[in-house]
Amino acid sequence: MKECRFADVEEYNPSTSIRKCLNEGAQSRSMLIHLLPGQEVPEHPHPGHEIILLPQKGHAMLTLDGSVSIALDPGTFYSEEEGHTFGIKNTGSEPFQMLATLVRLSKS
Repeated sequence: MKECRFADVEEYNPSTSIRKCLNEGAQSRSMLIHLLPGQEVPEHPHPGHEIILLPQKGHAMLTLDGSVSIALDPGTFYSEEEGHTFGIKNTGSEPFQMLATLVRLSKS
């Protein structure tokens, strides 16, 4: 069992977003994403993975497939199947923190 307190790895940088890898398992990878107001993660795919998003603090917008905008709010669970692109932008006035877990799809 691995344990990690989010407060111990929380880090923000005025120049760029920060991604802290919390766990790299055989079938999944979890990371904590930190964005200051106005910062963003450009839209990108995660081929071969489903994604789970758990916003922890602040507010951001998720752009899905270049056209769908979804508000990311703390206390809400988000998941998406493989085959999509994701972009995230902190649209709030406070730092944004989110746990993102990528789950590798088994090859049958």
